[in-house]
This record gives sequence, C-alpha cells and structure tokens, in this order.
Amino acid sequence: MKRMIKALWMLGLTIALPVMAMSLDEAKSKGLLGEANSGYVAIVDSSSPELEKLIKEVNSKRKAAYARIAERNNIDIAQVATRAAEKLEARLGPGEYYQDNLGRWKRK
Repeated sequence: MKRMIKALWMLGLTIALPVMAMSLDEAKSKGLLGEANSGYVAIVDSSSPELEKLIKEVNSKRKAAYARIAERNNIDIAQVATRAAEKLEARLGPGEYYQDNLGRWKRK
C-alpha cells in the first residue's frame, strides 16, 4: 500500500511540477490558456490549481495596468481592456488561442 501511495504521489508531482513552473507564454503555446475577448487570460479547456494561480496573477497585474491607463486618460477600464484584447490577439503566435466576439475559442 505504501508503495502504491508513493507511486501515485510521484506521478502527481511529475504532472504538476511542469505546470507549476509554467509561464504565461508556455501555457499559451501549449493551448492551456488563451486571450479572452475581455482583455484577460482564461482557461481554454481544462483547469488545474496551478493554471488558476497563473491566471489570477496575470489578470491581477493586467487589471491594475488597465486601471492606471483608464485613470490617466479619464476613460472606463472596460474600454482599456477591450482595446488591450484587440492588441493582444494581434500579437498571438501560430497555434495560440483567442476568443472571438461571441466567446468561442479560435486558434490563430
């Protein structure tokens, strides 16, 4: 029984460690995350705690940046996020995902 638990634990680490250390660019290139039409990143298919943590970190930084730009230009943060979504989509590499205006995931 101990051997089985240890094997499962090792398997879990083997699967989890690459995701834990994954950067935004790596997650996008692997098709795990995509650029949502909201100006933030989102899960394309299946989630994990590590991906959720990465999303939270990235989106928190983006929201702060959008808020600074909105305040500086006296416009709504949603306008900044929408414009950012357009620019981020344009910069995606081949095979990376983005959301169209209807919320469907598309591959560039």
